Amino acid sequence: MNKVKYIEGLQMEQFKRIEEISHYNYNYYVGFEKDLLFGKSDDDNTTEWWLISSGNFHYLGESYTSENDLLHLFDKPCT
Repeated sequence: MNKVKYIEGLQMEQFKRIEEISHYNYNYYVGFEKDLLFGKSDDDNTTEWWLISSGNFHYLGESYTSENDLLHLFDKPCT
């Protein structure tokens, strides 16, 4: 796991969605160096992002469809 690669303003749409295990607002993606990312979206504008490593979820932050899904880093969930 290398959380430092996930920087403020990172374009989250660049990551490939894993169709086999994703559904509706709960989606998994292949991140950098085959990291596993989890994005939980609401039906409005916000996606919360986690980096999954060794079965643990490490919170990254949020992205907003109104801002082209750029990552905003936060220490803990805001929504």
